[in-house]
Amino acid sequence: MNHKFIDNNVDPILYITMFHKAYQLALDKLKKHIDRHSTLSLFKAIQCFDPRFIQVQQYWQNINLYSEIQEFKSPSNQIIQEWRIYCGLEEEFTNEELNLDTYWKDKSRSLPNLSKLALEYIWLPVSGVDVERSFSAYKNILDDQRYALSETSVAALNFMYFNRIE
Repeated sequence: MNHKFIDNNVDPILYITMFHKAYQLALDKLKKHIDRHSTLSLFKAIQCFDPRFIQVQQYWQNINLYSEIQEFKSPSNQIIQEWRIYCGLEEEFTNEELNLDTYWKDKSRSLPNLSKLALEYIWLPVSGVDVERSFSAYKNILDDQRYALSETSVAALNFMYFNRIE
């Protein structure tokens, strides 16, 4: 950008100030939206299914902190037992991004109930837009001429649609 300013003999301070103000307005609007979003408390609760979050400090291992998750409001004995095992795991993670889907699928034998919950919650859409988009996709997939599709075919079409495979 500096080269453009110099080439056109323009004072960059005017633009820097303007860009800064525009950025600040956009950031303020985003913060207002996020801070008031109806799913924010659930989104925060779902963090418990990230083992890196749980391992940060022992305080975060209290299952009662995540009562936004329906099954944690009054957890079964199996969930409590698996939660204790999960919180007691000593795992090391590299700086690479952790794939939670793979992580919880790998835990399905040792933590079957908690794994099932995690796999349901980590894939929840956090806005109505995602839900509306899904319904629109399903409407296209399940139109009047495709009423006899098997569950496997619907799953394959769904995968192809959301991954833009043509």
